[in-house]
Amino acid sequence: MASRKRRGGSFTAGELNLTAMIDVAFQLLSFFIITSRPMDVLTNLDVSRPSPDAQQKDSQDQPMIRIAVFTDGYQINDKNVTWATLANLMAKLAEMSRTQTIVISSVADAPHESLIRVIDLCAQNGLKNVSVMSL
Repeated sequence: MASRKRRGGSFTAGELNLTAMIDVAFQLLSFFIITSRPMDVLTNLDVSRPSPDAQQKDSQDQPMIRIAVFTDGYQINDKNVTWATLANLMAKLAEMSRTQTIVISSVADAPHESLIRVIDLCAQNGLKNVSVMSL
């Protein structure tokens, strides 16, 4: 870079003193960190909690229904079933009790469509107490 002589000292063209700018940037950063309020994630979650009524106490006495989704078929309570049989059993189960606890588990390599079909079947029959987990 070309240097020019000025009165009282030397001046190099193109150089800026960034120390003051960095200090201001850190002061602004610390100001915004201190004055910002973090959003409370837990208050924004919409969780429906069960109400303590007698109808739900009766549903706790019923056994849990376990449906397993595999790559080549389905199981209900550890018994292999076809799709038609599973649909019939879910319809009969919904007639008996719509508050029945159903746990749907799926293997990792099962098609997503199979899992979604079982969840849709539960929704079509009005079964509301459904949980999904992986095997």
